[in-house]
Amino acid sequence: MASTYSLQGSWTPLAALTVLWTSLAWVEGKPSCPSCRMPPLERSAEKAFLIEVAKQQILQKLNLSERPNITHPVPRMAVANALRRLHMGKGWTDGMGHFSSWEKTESDEQGYEIISFAETEPSGLLQFQLTHTKGQAMHFLKAQLWLHLKAHENITIQIYLAGQPQVVLGQQQLESQGSGWHTFSLMPALQNFFEHEDKTLRLELNCEGCRPNIMSLMATGSNSHQPFLVVKAKIKESGHRVTKRSVSCDQNSDLCCRKDYYVNFRDIGWNDWIFKPEGYQINYCMGECPMHLAGVPGVAASFHTTVFNLVKANNIPIAGHSCCVPTQRRALSLLYFDPNSNLIKTDIPDMVVDACGCS
Repeated sequence: MASTYSLQGSWTPLAALTVLWTSLAWVEGKPSCPSCRMPPLERSAEKAFLIEVAKQQILQKLNLSERPNITHPVPRMAVANALRRLHMGKGWTDGMGHFSSWEKTESDEQGYEIISFAETEPSGLLQFQLTHTKGQAMHFLKAQLWLHLKAHENITIQIYLAGQPQVVLGQQQLESQGSGWHTFSLMPALQNFFEHEDKTLRLELNCEGCRPNIMSLMATGSNSHQPFLVVKAKIKESGHRVTKRSVSCDQNSDLCCRKDYYVNFRDIGWNDWIFKPEGYQINYCMGECPMHLAGVPGVAASFHTTVFNLVKANNIPIAGHSCCVPTQRRALSLLYFDPNSNLIKTDIPDMVVDACGCS
């Protein structure tokens, strides 16, 4: 017996995919649990489906409607130098780990670290194109300007918002020394700016003791010494934890288990905007849940939960027995370029399934 579901209203690609996937979960004309007794897909169809789910889930979690189009890529030397300065270049895994130097947030908080490279002007003005996360309340923890200066005598550098010399964001006295990097903390003075929707941050630099001005000390023509701004923030999100573990699927059992699948970003053409890691371990849960295995409480928000939420929202009937669902997840660490070519580091909660169990 064929069944047709009408999708009305506004649907995201991920939502449409999940309802389509759920509609397949019918056995002998009777509704079944979406993760149980799934009719086997051909390998090519399963691969295409999982790749599309991975794409849509990452874009949705990053609040992007489509993958960024990197038309003006930041020089790799500048990126490598910034990462080296921030000690972010170590500790990467295959898509299941965290940044080694990232100060871990709680599991219900998504952390961001934005690295924005400046557009410079001869007058000593630095311009940064920042991207705000729409619809989410962000708490800004840190804003730090990095400048590489040539050898100089004793100088004093002031930083303020362009056109507002009365608002000094940062000031530092530098003694005579050779060339090198200098950092300027701009918080909490920039807090008001971040709380508004303005995406363009324009900073003016004033230097006492520079001849003729601050720009004469900045190596703006060097790809590796480009000024950059580092902003750390976090987003509060609700979440639930469950602890029951399960094993990976094998060919000898139909019971609830974790099925592993790896999406390589180079294979899908996403390695131009996702800097690290090289891929995403998009594991999912499948298998039977006999009555004696039921009883794992709670399901956190994820692709898997989206299936069940959409089932309820669209009144798609399913059997009343237990379902195979994720019981333990971890964050996916990403280092990526946003549409403004800012380099952003974030841990996205609940993206990698570690264990499955029966609800």
